Amino acid sequence: MKKQALSIILALVLLLSNSSFPVFAQEINVSDVVDYFGIVEDWTTTDLSVAGVDSEGIDLSAFEPKSGDEVVLEPEVVAEPSEFVSKSVLNAAAAAGTGSYVPCGNGKITIELAIEKDPAIPEGVGGNAKNAIFVKSIVIKNVAGDPDPTATYDLQECSVCEGGGKVLLDANGKAIIRGTIMVPMIYPIAPGNITYVADLVYAKGKEAAPEPVVTINGTATPTASHFCPTNSLTVSSTKGTYEECGGKASFKVDVVVPDTDGPKFVVPSEIYVNKTVYTEYVCRYTLFGSSGYPFGGDYCAPGYQVPLQPGQRIRFEALIEDLVNPISETSSGLQLDVVWRLGANGAMITGKMDSVAGNPKACDAKIVPLAPLEKNPPLVNEKAIKPSGWYGTYENAVVGLYQKCGRFAVMQIRLRNDGGKTGYVSLPGGVTVNGGTPISYYWLSSTEPEDGKVAIAPGEVVTLLGRLWLTNIPSQLNSNGPVNVSVNLPDHNLFMNGKLHSDKVNWRCY
Repeated sequence: MKKQALSIILALVLLLSNSSFPVFAQEINVSDVVDYFGIVEDWTTTDLSVAGVDSEGIDLSAFEPKSGDEVVLEPEVVAEPSEFVSKSVLNAAAAAGTGSYVPCGNGKITIELAIEKDPAIPEGVGGNAKNAIFVKSIVIKNVAGDPDPTATYDLQECSVCEGGGKVLLDANGKAIIRGTIMVPMIYPIAPGNITYVADLVYAKGKEAAPEPVVTINGTATPTASHFCPTNSLTVSSTKGTYEECGGKASFKVDVVVPDTDGPKFVVPSEIYVNKTVYTEYVCRYTLFGSSGYPFGGDYCAPGYQVPLQPGQRIRFEALIEDLVNPISETSSGLQLDVVWRLGANGAMITGKMDSVAGNPKACDAKIVPLAPLEKNPPLVNEKAIKPSGWYGTYENAVVGLYQKCGRFAVMQIRLRNDGGKTGYVSLPGGVTVNGGTPISYYWLSSTEPEDGKVAIAPGEVVTLLGRLWLTNIPSQLNSNGPVNVSVNLPDHNLFMNGKLHSDKVNWRCY
């Protein structure tokens, strides 16, 4: 079998495997859930009426907690789990940022944030476990040379940067947090150091409230080795097209390798379409002779080298299967700006994509779930939760609280229309908690429903807050453990899973 045929098969296998592997949403921090919902309130006759329950003969006082005066409690001493003990507070003045980058490399800036605890602030209990913090988020901003001076970047390739990740401090109370960012520019040798600012949000406990933001000024230095050529590729022409309403997209660039001192290879890396970044796409190249006729080519996997020869004429093409830019961009019919990094070249490749007619169904309504708790500040191009597993379920798309030793719960989902036409979601859909159907429930929508349906315009985000009257499952509700909740909205084949966490209000159990 020829090498080219093997390469095509390998590329197709990689593409299929990437599309079939489960993709899970980020775990939701319990403290954020508690802060958002607060204590779950009991239902009233109004709730019963809205939920379609006949309140006649229902004694709501049966759900009221017993008075604490009616019970005699023995003193109880419970050892706090080490995960939730009071831990370290950082010394903001001592925090420092460093890092490095490879000039004309793959575009990554490696970030290192050195932190240490503040010895002047008393610590809680818990032995050695007190030498730790829980990271809520790390955002990098004000990167020197960034084409967009207002741009911010979540720290990537960092295992502790979201969801309350624990960072252990050493015996001296110090630790280093590492990650990377990618900025749509070439980092040449000449600028030398690149300055940046990091905003670190952390807490003393996994479910504790955030401490004040620690702002860290950092500097990334160039490595000794670099891939910058003396002469960069010469761009002969570019051509790009995208299908209306977020279908397939293609961007082609014809380049000429300099006869002397040009790149010995290039590494196709991330491609930006109107600032939306793509790191997974189909890449291929075609070789041309001096007469202009093609005579060879192959697939080129993003992140891998493509060798070049002096004087070579070559066309690179990036094929994006599903354009996830905001619908306002992909349905406008306007040109989209393209910036493509070919690592080891001295300049970014820039061009335009023109709108072309695609499959008419691509402009239909496309309702997708978002993270149920919106970040603050909101993300500009928030990514939808991708379905996982063979059944296409959306994990961690629902979140909420239930009353410990109670009967009621609240939950929330967020939906966005990524299609070109208005979509409609029929309520109430189906809800199960631990596999059982609630006695009753109803939704509060950020967009007012009409005839039981919520209209979601293209690009619009709608929040649905559900109130549930749970089936009697005291064995689960008497604990502090989460219970599983599923929501099914059959209009758009949305089967979403998540957890209801305990509000940990113990006086209902008396």
